[in-house]
Amino acid sequence: MSAAGITAIVVSRGLDALLRCGLASLHRALAAAGDPARHRVVVVDDASELPYRRDRLGDPPPELIRLDVHRSFAHANNVAAARFPNDLYLLLNNDVLLDPAALGHATALLARTPGAGICGSRLVFPDATIQHHGVVFGAGDPGPYHHARRNPGHLVPRASREWQAVTGACMLLRAEVWRELGGLDESYPFGLEDVDFCLRARTRGWRVVCAEEVDSLHFESMTEGRVALDVPSRRVFAARWRGRYAIDG
Repeated sequence: MSAAGITAIVVSRGLDALLRCGLASLHRALAAAGDPARHRVVVVDDASELPYRRDRLGDPPPELIRLDVHRSFAHANNVAAARFPNDLYLLLNNDVLLDPAALGHATALLARTPGAGICGSRLVFPDATIQHHGVVFGAGDPGPYHHARRNPGHLVPRASREWQAVTGACMLLRAEVWRELGGLDESYPFGLEDVDFCLRARTRGWRVVCAEEVDSLHFESMTEGRVALDVPSRRVFAARWRGRYAIDG
């Protein structure tokens, strides 16, 4: 698994300075996760008001796909994955700064866990409280939510384990899973397409895990308008999945 190629996909709109910082951390993490020649970094410019330029996104410059009309997170990732196929795909938010060892731990966990097709990462807020280390599901309206969110990181165990879902803010997955499921479901405007993907994968027998060894930084919901789009996505998710997942939160 350490020699597998990774296509890292970053969907972004605006936030140029934060994106450049995120890409720099991504390059460091990819360099520590196998043969750099087999990796690809793809930025999908989701209709930024001022279009991105490759030569201003760091060195080496990423592949760049421009969408002139704002499209869903699912659509943007599906376009990039189709254009740059690889052994593994990394879905990464533009407001995540990866620990240099994060991808090495994630690829190793996928390799040693029988049947694992998706691996999330432990993410923290700037104050070192937990942003994500796995998704759990509450009864009724709460639905899926991040386990131990805002708990002090030093109080949350680092034992990697299996979950029903992990966040697409930093999700490493096998290309076989992506092909089998046809990518992310574009019915979701923005939000919960990642949880939907994990649940669909589990119905096909794939396991979902989360690497806990290191903390990567997630600022969360930095893109303007992102929170409002979560409302229609939750309606889509509830209509499809309510009553079909285990209540574990």
